[in-house]
Amino acid sequence: MKWKICGMREMDNIQEVAKANPEYMGFIWAEASPRYVGEDFVIPKEVLGKTIPVGVFVNRAVSSIIELSQRAGFTWVQLHGEEKEDEILALKNAGLTVIKAISVADNQDVEGLSEAPDFYLFDTKQGKQTGGTGQRFDWDILASYAAGKPFLLAGGLSKENAKEAMDLSKRYPIHALDFNSKVEVKAGLKNVQEVREISEILAEN
Repeated sequence: MKWKICGMREMDNIQEVAKANPEYMGFIWAEASPRYVGEDFVIPKEVLGKTIPVGVFVNRAVSSIIELSQRAGFTWVQLHGEEKEDEILALKNAGLTVIKAISVADNQDVEGLSEAPDFYLFDTKQGKQTGGTGQRFDWDILASYAAGKPFLLAGGLSKENAKEAMDLSKRYPIHALDFNSKVEVKAGLKNVQEVREISEILAEN
């Protein structure tokens, strides 16, 4: 099972987490987030070649995302705002792989979705918060998902429920599990030991 650690920020922590070999590592370029990396952040060499870096955005202009991808060194983007289909297609035409995040509270949230993104990411809806809630949504809602696009599962994932989440891939097209706040010491700083344990759990099953 592929997996992603999102909300990375501290350089030493990034290097240690990269040693656990997650397939993806997310870096947040959204000023409102406590995990915001800052405009001058560049993907560290310890990540490149070991894991795929993902730039995470909320309602940022397409041109700005493209420029930043070239400067910071990522080719995957994750969108948590109200991005329209034409914006998603523009990013794809620029050579970027697009993950569109969907906040989930009920069945309607996963129905009738566009085919434009390369992947979806399903996270827990909690007010206006865009990701990092630490809360799990009702996974039975996934039965209403019919778009067929592979997706990343997020929302309250931890070492305690990693195996249960992975088992869902027998029923749904889960591309990867996405871990964030439940494996943190504080916002932007991951518990390296828990990350290693997650890596072992996913490797064994």
